[in-house]
Amino acid sequence: MQLTEFRVQNYKIINDTGWIPVENLTIFVGKNESGKSAIFRALSKLNPSDGEGYDGLKEFPRQRYADEITKTDWPVASGRFSLTPREQEEIRALSDLCTDVEGVEVTRHYTGKYSITYHPDIGVELVTVKDLSYVIDVAIEQIRNMIAPEGRGDVLGRIKGELLSILEEQKEAASHAIQVQKRQIADLINMIKTRGNEQWQLELINPVCEPIYSLVRQIEVYESLMAANRYIIDHLPKFVYFDQYNVIESAIHIPTFIATLKSHPESQGLRATNCLFRHVNLDLDILDKLGTHKNATDENPLIRRQVDERSILLSTASNQMSKRFENWWGQRRLRFRYDIDGDYFRVWVSDDMDPSEIELEQRSAGLQYFFSFYLIFLVESGDVYQDSILLLDEPGLQLHATAQQQSVRFFERLAEENQILYSTHSPFMIDLEHLDRIRTVYESGDGTTKVSATEWPTDHDSLFPLEAALAYRIAARTFTGGRQLLVDDIVDLWLLQAMNYAVEKIGKPGLEPGITITPAGGAANLFPLATLIRSHEGPVSTLLSGKDIPADILTRFSGMNTTREKFLLLYSQITGQAGSTIEDLFSAENYTRCVKDVYPNMVVTPVQAQNPAERGENPGILHAISEAIDRRQGERFERWKVAEILSDRICEAPGMVDDETVQRFVRLFEEINKATREE
Repeated sequence: MQLTEFRVQNYKIINDTGWIPVENLTIFVGKNESGKSAIFRALSKLNPSDGEGYDGLKEFPRQRYADEITKTDWPVASGRFSLTPREQEEIRALSDLCTDVEGVEVTRHYTGKYSITYHPDIGVELVTVKDLSYVIDVAIEQIRNMIAPEGRGDVLGRIKGELLSILEEQKEAASHAIQVQKRQIADLINMIKTRGNEQWQLELINPVCEPIYSLVRQIEVYESLMAANRYIIDHLPKFVYFDQYNVIESAIHIPTFIATLKSHPESQGLRATNCLFRHVNLDLDILDKLGTHKNATDENPLIRRQVDERSILLSTASNQMSKRFENWWGQRRLRFRYDIDGDYFRVWVSDDMDPSEIELEQRSAGLQYFFSFYLIFLVESGDVYQDSILLLDEPGLQLHATAQQQSVRFFERLAEENQILYSTHSPFMIDLEHLDRIRTVYESGDGTTKVSATEWPTDHDSLFPLEAALAYRIAARTFTGGRQLLVDDIVDLWLLQAMNYAVEKIGKPGLEPGITITPAGGAANLFPLATLIRSHEGPVSTLLSGKDIPADILTRFSGMNTTREKFLLLYSQITGQAGSTIEDLFSAENYTRCVKDVYPNMVVTPVQAQNPAERGENPGILHAISEAIDRRQGERFERWKVAEILSDRICEAPGMVDDETVQRFVRLFEEINKATREE
């Protein structure tokens, strides 16, 4: 069975999630306390691998408990499943009603009771007391209307009296019954039919039994459907809920582990270690007996053989794990070695950077986590969790971002055999290539949990993991994007692209192919972003406005490994005026014309070209215009609106750009080309 949708109701802070579609791999994203864990725990108990049922006292919504808990058997988790062709065939063999069934909906209630609905729906109901009373009334009426053959009136009268007496008694008994049983109806039919012996009597009595027979057939049909229901419940996938991810110790004292396992076999803390022994295929009882035999020196041939076999198993399992883990881990080539030294089972790890063996517990927390996590799935997916649905609550929390991304790829492979639903608030556990898999979990205005499969909530905290994942993806592509020119904001990008288009259209040299212009979202982000790009060995330069550029910028970012001339470009290098912005490269007339289109009621007197000494603290046209507009009550200068109009006009009529502006930008592009070339 394949889970296609699920629904959780009446559980903790959840009133009703509605139907949530799921894939082979589905990701639930939301902030802490949004209800992700509650959704998973409620769903897991639809058919729990640990056998745990619902506890109304602890799990029913607290604010509704006093008034509502006893009113009905509240439904909690529901799942809609598609059936495989084999499953469809097997339930058809159990009930003719299931001939066209392709799917089933299963709901579990607080009492543990299941209710099942088939798709397409099957219209059959249990025989009720009311149904039985009705057919008895019909039978009574038929008997009263019986007409005897000639000369048989006295005999028929006696038979009618006996039958009416029986039916009245049965009607009275039925009125006190809770449920109609098949045997009860069969006994009634038998009592009626035994009142007739001759052919003419049977011809009168048999029609009376026919409506009652219909109830028997209805019960038989219902019983066949109950057999199909039992089949569905027996074949429901197990829901396995993970909220603890135990780490294997690198030195395991075998006698202590065996004793603890025997006394507390359900302990979660033993889970990973037990999987380790199962992975190596070692019999714990034999291990316990062999604990004192460190080497194969014992004269007993049986002991020697067992020790030799143990060594082979350890070596084989070590090689097997090293190979499998290498394909998945992807950071370093790791080598695992399992070893038994006296009473201790040890796990040693080395890698291609350092062949020295180190105990597992001395490696990073992330490696310990992944090794243990991978081992559990590797072992348990082969038996207990085969064809199960895995619910992973916040996997990978303690892992490095790269390892979290690798875990997503790991889940992709696991999901080929087991459906996986996992929750996260980490951007590195989100695969933006498959947004259709993401379900957002958020808290609604009434404080209850909601889940969205088609629309994302407006709550910033709920969306943050998605926003961060997108930002990281953009940044990652920036780091490996070839020749990079970082600018302050989107306005610089628009105007540089527009003027590059214009100068090339009129036959002048523009930016060389392969140069990517990236707005950093503010001057404060420019230098850190440039440093990260340089760490990826990519050529990068920055183009800045303003005059207060720190003289020690390259000293503070010593890892840049470049010259100031190649790293730091200023618009003032082109204008000759300190503090110039990209707007100062355009003629004042053209720029102010665009300003007037945005602010038609504003009289703008642009700053005339002055030398730096005459301008004093006035940085240029942008500053003058923004000050003039900001002084107007209710007005605020928005630079991007003017830049949008200016860039559109440049692209529409490149030939209309004045020669002086073209010359400035040709010079600027020449400087950019030189600065972004490989050193």
